[in-house]
Amino acid sequence: WPEVKLTHEQQRILNHKIEHGQIVKIMAFAGTGKTSTLVKYAEKFADLNFLYVTFNKAVAERGKRVFPGNVTCKTFHSLAFGSVGKHYKEKGKLNFSKMSVYSMCSLIQNHKGQSLFIRGKTVSQTLENFFASSDEEICEEHTPIWFKNTHGERKLVSQAEKKINVEEAKEIWHNMKKLDGDVERKYKITCDGYLKLWQLSKPQLSGYDAIFVDEAQDCTPAIVDIVLSQTCGIILVGDPHQQIYTFRGAVNTLYAVPHTHVYYLTQSFRFGPEIAYIGATILDVCKRIRNKTLVGG
Repeated sequence: WPEVKLTHEQQRILNHKIEHGQIVKIMAFAGTGKTSTLVKYAEKFADLNFLYVTFNKAVAERGKRVFPGNVTCKTFHSLAFGSVGKHYKEKGKLNFSKMSVYSMCSLIQNHKGQSLFIRGKTVSQTLENFFASSDEEICEEHTPIWFKNTHGERKLVSQAEKKINVEEAKEIWHNMKKLDGDVERKYKITCDGYLKLWQLSKPQLSGYDAIFVDEAQDCTPAIVDIVLSQTCGIILVGDPHQQIYTFRGAVNTLYAVPHTHVYYLTQSFRFGPEIAYIGATILDVCKRIRNKTLVGG
């Protein structure tokens, strides 16, 4: 990593040596050098072993190139695949893409009420909501509140439909989990499905002194549950104002999870003071963010 002069905010982070049981949050605004800070942190504490986890494979691959040797870079799904997903791949029961509504329709019964296609969509959404949650069982809380009918009108999902959605989703999940017995392999598990199974297995990521969780603002409750169940130190890094995965059930971990220490990176190297002023003004007007101001480099 090129030699850079650290800001006082970055230096404060490097002055903190993570310990087991600590949850450290680094609130990093856009372009404030969060990756370079983590690299310098790992270099400084070369006696510690770190696990760097993110959602995006390309980001994890980049991490392998820039982090020192005491950092292992993985995606959450690759960790889950190594523990759970690989067994489904070996059995030909792994679906690398999301289940399409059409394939979902072939697995559910044609009850009275919603059309088969619309029910396929609501059952699919129920499963996705369950996969993203930290819950152990599928329940009515995972069913969607709204659906669009065949005329494109937004309608509330009735209580009766919710019960049907839960029953259908439970049946599909039950068959998805089977490694044997699904001879036709109709119920292939998805990537989020085996991640869910991994979460439910209460995995312990041994061999690490601390975990870097990048883009922590986009963690799902399932991932938060995995991270918080670890006994090593946890460093959550991200920008609470750049949350982009709410449609996948993400919660803003940087706000929702309690911490033992919190640090801020507000000095941006990506743009000058003029753009920073506009950004800070937008955060002020739209989100009432005034205690920490974005500063341009």
